[in-house]
Amino acid sequence: MALKNDLLSQVNVPKMETPAELPPRFPIRWRWTMLVGFAVMLAVLVLSLVILDMERDAWLKNQESQARVLVERLGDELKIPMLVRSSAEVELIVQGERGFLKKVPDVLSVHIQYAGGDDKHFGAIQKQDEPVLNQLTKNINAVRMLSDRLWFMQKVEYAGTVVGSVAVRFSEHAWEELAGKLVGRMALAAILVILMSSVLVYWIAGRMSQPLEMLADAAGHVAHGDYNVRLPVTGNDEISDATSQFNSMVEELAHKEKIRDVFGRYLNPKLVADVFEGGVSGMENRRQEVTVLFADMVGFTAFSETTETEEIVEVLNKHFEVFHRIIDYYGGHVDKYIGDAVMAVFNHPNEDVDHVRHAVMAGLSMVAACSRLGVLRENGEPIQFRVGMNRGEAIVGNIGAAERLEYTVIGDTVNVASRMGGIGDGGEVMLSEDTFKYLSDEFMFEDMGEREVKGMSQPIRCGKVSSSENAVRRNIAHAVALAFDLTLPSDVRQIIGDIEES
Repeated sequence: MALKNDLLSQVNVPKMETPAELPPRFPIRWRWTMLVGFAVMLAVLVLSLVILDMERDAWLKNQESQARVLVERLGDELKIPMLVRSSAEVELIVQGERGFLKKVPDVLSVHIQYAGGDDKHFGAIQKQDEPVLNQLTKNINAVRMLSDRLWFMQKVEYAGTVVGSVAVRFSEHAWEELAGKLVGRMALAAILVILMSSVLVYWIAGRMSQPLEMLADAAGHVAHGDYNVRLPVTGNDEISDATSQFNSMVEELAHKEKIRDVFGRYLNPKLVADVFEGGVSGMENRRQEVTVLFADMVGFTAFSETTETEEIVEVLNKHFEVFHRIIDYYGGHVDKYIGDAVMAVFNHPNEDVDHVRHAVMAGLSMVAACSRLGVLRENGEPIQFRVGMNRGEAIVGNIGAAERLEYTVIGDTVNVASRMGGIGDGGEVMLSEDTFKYLSDEFMFEDMGEREVKGMSQPIRCGKVSSSENAVRRNIAHAVALAFDLTLPSDVRQIIGDIEES
């Protein structure tokens, strides 16, 4: 159970990030539909008002022509009764059984104005009619008057003498009925026009927004690293231009990513990423504390003399593939391959405060990985690697000519690390005593005394490092298991099973 808990704690499960709160999505097709619908509705409203105004003018002209005839006829009938001031006869003519008000239902009221100033009113009178009546009283000599209240006036004369005037107020009920019918029909037509135009605009906007939606969806795939997205280019407009430019952009990004992947196989991926994202400005020359690890094959010269070239390359690549994954697991990076040797650097370019411990763990894991590979020579002996390392300051910078640079580490720290590997036998991890001081009590140091190191003026006390701590051994077993099977990080149970079986 302790083994399982340790492995579960070592497997990094990425946490899902909560997306930022976004405003409610309002599709373009609905925006266009609402905009056009509002524009059509406004146009229909304005057109309806214009049509109603024109129809009212036409109705008033027709009403005026009819009223003129009726009022003139009424004035002729009232000439003599008004001249002799016969109120009974006037009343009979206006509102008798066969009077004017009975014959013409559209008339609401009749106002009689005598020349002497007296007046007589028949029918209903409304408050809003009072200003009109006052004006009629003062304008007795007017031929006719047309107001908003539909009053029509006729001067009454007899033998050239003005005996008074008669004013008739017609009803607006006919116009209200006509206007109601017009408004109903125009409203129905407006609804049909708005519905048809909205459906048409929704369809057209949908056809226009579909490429934009595809473009947004494809951009999302590209943002997540999928550079295989391509969009069909149709039409000859701004949207097709944008789609074509998008495809060109994705092709360029894919090409750039391929170049990055290729360079990442020869250089440190982080350095490659820094160059692609920010150029070489961040790759300045400086001194930095690092731990350098060297691992080279034991007896490579004899092995190469008795083995075919293809098999030599295959054996080296098989080991280096596993070594690379182990080094990467512990946060280091492979600086270079030198024939049968590999050089790795810790704490550069990735910062790591515990780089000495991680370098030692990587070295012990590489020794264990060699045993698990179990590649044998022709004489039956297993292929082993000597591992040596050293901690100290090194110069980090661009080394080489202007046409060909190598961003690497150089200095005594690197030279000592290279010499450490040659001191021990195969399957051992060698380091200096000064380097071992930076390790915790979970590691043991087997002192091998002081050794002369080429290039160093003073001998260096060195020894073999190992560990019997269960936590360290489990971590090494985990790193080796991951190096042999890249699918293990997604299946923790399989990791546990492999380690427990080993």
